[in-house]
Amino acid sequence: MMMQPMEWFDALHGALTQSQCRIQGEPAELAAGLNTLGQLLAQTQRDGASVWWAGNGGSAALCSHLSQDLLNKLGIRSQTINDPALLTCMSNDYGYEQVYARPLSVLARPGDLALLISSSGASANILNAARWARDNGLKLATLSAFKADNPLFALPADAAFYLPCSLYGHAEVGHEALIHAVIESLWLQQKTP
Repeated sequence: MMMQPMEWFDALHGALTQSQCRIQGEPAELAAGLNTLGQLLAQTQRDGASVWWAGNGGSAALCSHLSQDLLNKLGIRSQTINDPALLTCMSNDYGYEQVYARPLSVLARPGDLALLISSSGASANILNAARWARDNGLKLATLSAFKADNPLFALPADAAFYLPCSLYGHAEVGHEALIHAVIESLWLQQKTP
């Protein structure tokens, strides 16, 4: 498939505008999902709770970036669990499928928010972390792409987002845009007197 740069942008725009959302496992409008994510972040901040981020590859880099934005712009306790030494330790001792669930089981507390990203929505380590978070009193927000029937989007979450695209670049930039929209909206609200 050939694609010119402007066609790439058009496809990204299409994926963003056609994004799907579920709130508590039920289909919802994208605006409602973004508002729900904003409410989850605001509640996390009010409660003095933490946001825990996890993703693989480019999604891990995205998690690091957006975690810093939450800390810097909104003053929310926000941390990634993708430190290389931690990942290799957990992978060695518990298997790569538990590389995120195991640190969450030690570090996270009920009322915290797990924000998990998987382009395929099928990464076993992200799915295990999502299930652990859901089963242990954490709030859960997920982002996925590629196939609408992916297991991460199907997993009941406080807010789940799906981008209908087939390129990693669209998935990663699209996920970043969705979360930036929420973070910067909250930041602008806080700046308004």
